[in-house]
Amino acid sequence: MKIKKTCAISIDLDEIYNYYNLRKLKPLPSVNKNAVYKEAIPRFLNIFDEYKIKATFFVVGKDARKNMKTIREIYKRGHEIANHTLNHKSNFIQLPLKQKEYEISNADKILSDIIGSKIVGFRSPGWGLDNSTLNILENLNYKYDSSGFPSKSIFLIALFDWLLMWGKQGFNLGNSWDIRMGLSPKSPYFPSTSKFWRRGSRKILEIPLTILPYMQIPFLHTITNMLGIGIFDPFFSYIKHFNRELIYILHGIELVDYYYSINDKNLKKIGIKKTLEKKYEIFNYAFNNISRKYKFMTMKDIALNYKSTK
Repeated sequence: MKIKKTCAISIDLDEIYNYYNLRKLKPLPSVNKNAVYKEAIPRFLNIFDEYKIKATFFVVGKDARKNMKTIREIYKRGHEIANHTLNHKSNFIQLPLKQKEYEISNADKILSDIIGSKIVGFRSPGWGLDNSTLNILENLNYKYDSSGFPSKSIFLIALFDWLLMWGKQGFNLGNSWDIRMGLSPKSPYFPSTSKFWRRGSRKILEIPLTILPYMQIPFLHTITNMLGIGIFDPFFSYIKHFNRELIYILHGIELVDYYYSINDKNLKKIGIKKTLEKKYEIFNYAFNNISRKYKFMTMKDIALNYKSTK
């Protein structure tokens, strides 16, 4: 029997208000600004139970304080809780060192206190990665970071995202100006102590999102949700030929019922207006296909079991 490759499913729990803040918009009074926690997370948990997936939830600290019962339920059901900063500042990677430390360490304390266990993984808002962030994480004895966006097309992708928002937001990829991010390895690696984009001797493992080799296009559920099942098939057929982990990333908003909880024409995001039934259809199609070729692991388990190939 052929051994299945490894897939880590992770969810960035960016609450609804984050999308408004990023676009410098004010939500309508009718918008449920806590829809990710109150509606989407129970849906995710049920789907994960169905496919026997143990996923990794990247949680914003200040949201966790308001939803401690939900965070404990996620953890109780066998999923990993990981650090997504305290306040989800989109310019995180440009913050001074002290502010980065504040964002990471305070979220770490909140999350570890809630679940009663050590947090070992981190993902920055906007995919920002640099040496100082890795230093902070290593000082906290984190096992992995998952902020890398190793595409040489990162600037063009950020520009496209900015144009979709009619220029109402800053560039949404933290290192979109830094070509070194695009030159970093596309598989997990231990970074250099001085050059985060190169392999080296750090103890913390960098686990970047999956980029289609040669094509330089990210393969994550955001794109599948935006463009539909028709884009999933060629991307998945292509990536499964490569001997590497699949890091498949979701966002909490992708299982929010837009017409019930948001229904605001000012909030522009491709795919957001799909019906909940259509979103379920896309999720089931993706997980059905992935489960046939990959075994599911949390990001933590990948990091703990990873053996360097350098």
